[in-house]
Amino acid sequence: MLAPMALAWAAPYAFGATGLTSLFSGMNPMAANALKQSLLGYGTGLITKAEDPGKQAMYAGIASLPFSYMNAAQQAKQFNRNWSGPGVTPRYKDISGAPKTPPWQQMEQNYMKEAFGTPIPKHTPIWAQTGYDTVPGPGKVNAWDILGSRGGKTIRVPGMEIPDQFISAGTTADPVTLKDYFPPHDEFLDADIFTKTSQGGYNKWGKPNPPPGTVSSDWIPTMAIQGMAATGEYMGSQDERATKAWKKKMAARRKELAWMYGVPEHMIGGEMDNPWANPHTGLWNKGGIASLENGGGVNGPGTGTSDSIDAKLSDGEFVMTAKAVENLGGGDRYEGARKMYGMMNMLDPESETISEVV
Repeated sequence: MLAPMALAWAAPYAFGATGLTSLFSGMNPMAANALKQSLLGYGTGLITKAEDPGKQAMYAGIASLPFSYMNAAQQAKQFNRNWSGPGVTPRYKDISGAPKTPPWQQMEQNYMKEAFGTPIPKHTPIWAQTGYDTVPGPGKVNAWDILGSRGGKTIRVPGMEIPDQFISAGTTADPVTLKDYFPPHDEFLDADIFTKTSQGGYNKWGKPNPPPGTVSSDWIPTMAIQGMAATGEYMGSQDERATKAWKKKMAARRKELAWMYGVPEHMIGGEMDNPWANPHTGLWNKGGIASLENGGGVNGPGTGTSDSIDAKLSDGEFVMTAKAVENLGGGDRYEGARKMYGMMNMLDPESETISEVV
């Protein structure tokens, strides 16, 4: 899982350098997530030497679809809970208590300003909130509103009257704004499965979460998606791996047999194919020298007593046909064999006798 995590970390830099960021920004979030995960799947397949990186990329893209929907549904749920209702805008009143300037005094002040440049005294109001005016809210959104947008959905949210604890994690109120008033702002919903946005509050262990709105990396979806893609590729390419392993084993065995028989590799057709006994290669057929049907000497690899040739023949030995043996015995093959053994024992006293055979 380190490979997809490393690629996911480096992906933003690579996307930016290759101009893919602008491509993703023009796509709907589901397609963008699928394409990003497919690229990560292909890269992971190359790094891990998968049999078919393209198939792993396809599985990664498909596996990202439910994660995109779940992320969009979660963002829509959070938005509807926090911002979908009607908004408010504060209503303020001047409570300085200063009396209003009567008309005749206003005329006198204007004359003094025009004639002598005397400035008109300014009144400094003291504002205090007297309540809120309700404004329409943006309404609710669903997952498909987010997934159907290009590059994400931006929603303008009006001001909200929110309890202090919701904005206490870093929101600074304006001097004339109550602490429980959240000013108008934009909410951006993009269903990005590579990041997560904190909602504040506390986790299940009682520790405070990051301030609301804090964006951080989220490795869990990518790890799950790439894990499923790698598993799918492994299971789907078992036949290809078995075939490749068999061909590799067969090539190694062909080298061994070629060395054992003393022939080129292309003459080895299979495990049980002896090139010296193959009638199609012309090395040895019905006896005698290779391809000589009427008998003759045997030539092949090894020494004179190594038994390197199938049928336990050695270099320099001679093979008689069955017909020749039968003719030597006057039509009796066993009598012919006895005479041949006698001749062989006379010429080679250390050779096997017929009594040893019988």
